[in-house]
Amino acid sequence: MAPRSNADRSPALKRKLSDLPTRPGVYLYRDKEENLLYVGKAKVLRNRVKSYFQNKPLDAKTRRLVGRIWDLEFIVCETELEALVLENNLIKEHFPPFNILLRDDKSYPYVKLTWKDPFPQVFVTRRVVKDGSLYFGPFFPASTAYRTAELAYRFFQLRDCDLVIDGQRGRACMKYQLHRCTAPCIGAVQAEAYREQVKEARLFLEGKREELKARLELAMWKAAEHHAFEQAAQHRDALQQLDAWFTRQKAASVDQDDTDLYGSAVLDGRACIHRLVMREGRMVGRKEYLIEDVEAVNGAVVAQVLQRVYAEEPVPLRILVETEPEGAEVLREWLGGLRGTKPTIHVPQRGEKVELLAMAQENARLALERKFEPARLNQAVLEGLQAFLGLAHLPRRIECFDISHGQGREVVASCVVFTDGIPDRAKYRRFKLTNEQNDDFANMQETVTRRYRRLRDEKQDMPELVLIDGGLGQLHAAQEALRELELDQLELASLAKKEELVFRPGSSEPTRIPKTSPVLHLLQRIRDEAHRFAVTYHRALRAKRTLQTELTKIPGIGEATAKKLLQTFGSVAKIREAEAVALAEAIGRAAAAKVVAWQEA
Repeated sequence: MAPRSNADRSPALKRKLSDLPTRPGVYLYRDKEENLLYVGKAKVLRNRVKSYFQNKPLDAKTRRLVGRIWDLEFIVCETELEALVLENNLIKEHFPPFNILLRDDKSYPYVKLTWKDPFPQVFVTRRVVKDGSLYFGPFFPASTAYRTAELAYRFFQLRDCDLVIDGQRGRACMKYQLHRCTAPCIGAVQAEAYREQVKEARLFLEGKREELKARLELAMWKAAEHHAFEQAAQHRDALQQLDAWFTRQKAASVDQDDTDLYGSAVLDGRACIHRLVMREGRMVGRKEYLIEDVEAVNGAVVAQVLQRVYAEEPVPLRILVETEPEGAEVLREWLGGLRGTKPTIHVPQRGEKVELLAMAQENARLALERKFEPARLNQAVLEGLQAFLGLAHLPRRIECFDISHGQGREVVASCVVFTDGIPDRAKYRRFKLTNEQNDDFANMQETVTRRYRRLRDEKQDMPELVLIDGGLGQLHAAQEALRELELDQLELASLAKKEELVFRPGSSEPTRIPKTSPVLHLLQRIRDEAHRFAVTYHRALRAKRTLQTELTKIPGIGEATAKKLLQTFGSVAKIREAEAVALAEAIGRAAAAKVVAWQEA
């Protein structure tokens, strides 16, 4: 889409563009419905805003943005730093769709310390909420989080129970005897002493090795001076275990400064930003962010990523990036206000830092390939399907139908939906059919009619391909249903099981797709999923009928007892053969006697 011409702009927008101030500030773009599209900051509002509407090349995302802009608002600020702070606040409040919105590639676990509780605990969670607790992480792999939480309990003897701590409990659990908990539940440790344990656990979770060691050594010698030799031994053991743990956890180190490293990769208009988290020279975690509609990770993107990340998380002393962020000095000043001292933002050129940055870039590339390569392969398969069947459009959405019944009873149908070659289970539908005859053609016609009459009447999106499980008969039944609904334009095909031939309306010969072709494998997978979904529904109805008609006809046997019988014996036939003793064990003597009378009738 080309930038909007002057004739296409609203009068209000034209007027505002001709009268923009030359001061720092924030600008807000809105569409015709007054929805907020984008929030940006500028050192000079006039220059920045007008740059969107000049005849110069724009990337795809910006072209789409400009094509929708109908109105403009701006807020003048004293400084560019003030504009940066205001921009962040507005983005966090409104989440405009054209701003970079970071989303995690995966919800990695955190270790949570319930710091505000009188007797805090440590546990693993994947949700971070503002509840006064302290969160450490994210951890990768996830097992590291559970191992870290377990060590916090072992080293510092924190409680891991859900008891209300009032000191009135009569006896402690076995962990107190094993020196795995100091038992605040029985008042064996006072709140102040327990708080000291928690402070040590916090130092451990923060990775502050030297501070923690000094604290434990001091406590050990104090305990020895007061002849509390058992307590001193516990501190000594904790010191030894901590040394072993930190040695195992030590990774490639830049130095002892807290550092975040950002590497990126771009694939098909998507970017992955991989963040390595280094604390006191140890790699303690990583995080991945995905960004849509990005052609390259340039200085502007890097600046926005850093703004989004550190609006929510603590700022480290040093930030290593692959490209100098746009407005680096203002960004550094803003981050310094959050941290208390200005961080270093640096593009490494040589040595160990470059190697670590390369590691982040490689992880970003692998994450993108892992997440989006299957989609690219599915795209190629769908293009092959389009070519084989001569479809007018790429079949991104395929709906497949199957019929299931048992000698004309519990006749049901299924409709499964695949979007871009992937099951879209939220859109699956099932049908209980009115025709109780063993007539697959009539049943298929009824199913297709009900499905697409509803989509048509509700003006919902139609599929690019309707796939029928069956041969020519089922295909013609579906074709007739679509003709009566005046939906002849829908592409239709059927897949016959015996020879895996594909039939198309108006074609005298079926299409034979090679058995090794991924296109045929996709059609088979869709067909088999429709069959599975239909059979599952049929069996559920059959089991319900069996429950309601045969077992519940036994005098004195209700639905709950009948269900218990089926769960125990598996089928009505086995219930008929069951011994009285086994029946009594399952449902009691009185009910068992009624079943025995039914067996003998």
